[in-house]
Amino acid sequence: MRNADSWGALEVRHVRAFATVVDEGTFSAAARALGYTQSAVSQQIGALERIVGAPILHRPPGGRRPLELTDAGRVVLKHARPLLARVRAAEADVAALAGGEVGEVSVRTFQSFGGRLLPGVLAAFRARCAGVEVRIEEALDSDALFGAVESGEVDVSFAGYPLPEGPFAVRELLDDPYVLVTRRGDAVHGLGDLGGRRLLGIRGCQHTLAIEMQMIARGVAPEAWARFDNNAIIQALVASGEGVAIVPELVVDSGDPNLDVLPLPELPARRLIAVWHRERTLSAAAREFVEAASEACAA
Repeated sequence: MRNADSWGALEVRHVRAFATVVDEGTFSAAARALGYTQSAVSQQIGALERIVGAPILHRPPGGRRPLELTDAGRVVLKHARPLLARVRAAEADVAALAGGEVGEVSVRTFQSFGGRLLPGVLAAFRARCAGVEVRIEEALDSDALFGAVESGEVDVSFAGYPLPEGPFAVRELLDDPYVLVTRRGDAVHGLGDLGGRRLLGIRGCQHTLAIEMQMIARGVAPEAWARFDNNAIIQALVASGEGVAIVPELVVDSGDPNLDVLPLPELPARRLIAVWHRERTLSAAAREFVEAASEACAA
């Protein structure tokens, strides 16, 4: 009758000692390979035989002939080899995870960062951590960017100031200045020329109030404001003469021949940041992702 309960006492060190004795040929050689004493190796083999319930090695008398596997020993060794290989693989995988070489990083971004900066961030990250999967989501507003970090839905979000109250840690990445976008050749050169014009902008823009205050200070009253979630729509409407836009520079395809893009130094730039939860421990891969974002944006 088999004693199934005894197998619950099996440990990796038992099968490792057994496989090493088989490979090295003697208990003394196995002890040297493992960094054990010979008596410790004997104890491991004895414990394994008690678990198995049968001898696994035959020791010829006199100690001159090599050790021989018993039938039970051959069965145990057949299973020990893949078991030890899986243990080594697990050790390597955990070490790689701790080193940021494998795993997953979850990221939430917004449209202009995703279109203009994220490809460079990903390239920098791949150079650091080629084996890590990056899961990317897009958000339409700041609440969703910060909320995903606070709830633990993502490791890192890209966002802009102001920072709401919450458990947030921040890495500042770069300033994204506001620009005035007009149809090519339009007689508009700054905020003072926008009286009676239709203005286009980003829905949920954090600096709408600052823009409006600057225009009030100059006595400028636009005809109307229209706001959109899609950057391409804003650019297409400006190019077709449907209005002029005040948007962050990242929003604009500056290579479009149908547009003029003018600086607006009187407006505060949008400062972009990487955000994560300060009370949660970032994985090694996520830390490398933040570093890659900082490197790419600095470049």
